[in-house]
Amino acid sequence: MNSAHRKPRSETLGSSDQTLLNEGIAQLRLGLNNEQHDQLFKYGQLIQKWNRVYNLTAIRNNRELVTHHLLDSLAVLPEISFALQSMAGPKILDVGAGAGLPGLVLAIAQPNWQVTLIDTVQKKAAFMQQAIASLGLKNAQAVHGRVEEYQPNTLFDLICSRAFSSIDNFIALGQHLLSENGQFAALKGRVEVDNEVPAGWRIEALHPIQVPFLDEARHLFLIKR
Repeated sequence: MNSAHRKPRSETLGSSDQTLLNEGIAQLRLGLNNEQHDQLFKYGQLIQKWNRVYNLTAIRNNRELVTHHLLDSLAVLPEISFALQSMAGPKILDVGAGAGLPGLVLAIAQPNWQVTLIDTVQKKAAFMQQAIASLGLKNAQAVHGRVEEYQPNTLFDLICSRAFSSIDNFIALGQHLLSENGQFAALKGRVEVDNEVPAGWRIEALHPIQVPFLDEARHLFLIKR
């Protein structure tokens, strides 16, 4: 293959990427402190570093990593925070978390939330465990396994996924892990036919999500029994 046609290898996130991330956070008005800004940026750098060896995510471009991953995950935080506002220290499960999106982003932004992330791919679970240690997160843990076989000691107040599956399959696989008054949070692109909910469940809220610097459809489905 001619070197002129090779896809350029992405470099580690730099100062311009950090500026983009900080500007996006400012637009979302999340009130994050400097340590949280730094943790999010370092997390992005870790994804890029591991992506050179392991296929954590298809996105290699630095700007897209910031917009399509970090800011995309942060953009749902206001609506999820509102949904959990009556709970002190809510327990969150991120299903099919992959590189830790959105779960690790939520854990960084909300230190009082207890976030568990699960994925069937060993290398992705290993990355999340390493990221949790490197970022010094005390409120997050990563699990390698299948969600339908997962049997934790406690149920979760909110179970989220980001393009993990159709909503009916997402609910079928994870409903044994949801507390009685808990809810599913499905992060989707467009509102499509596979976003229908199964019998016994209802869409509590459907929020269009605006991601800074990203002109693509995003929606957050909040689903209850």
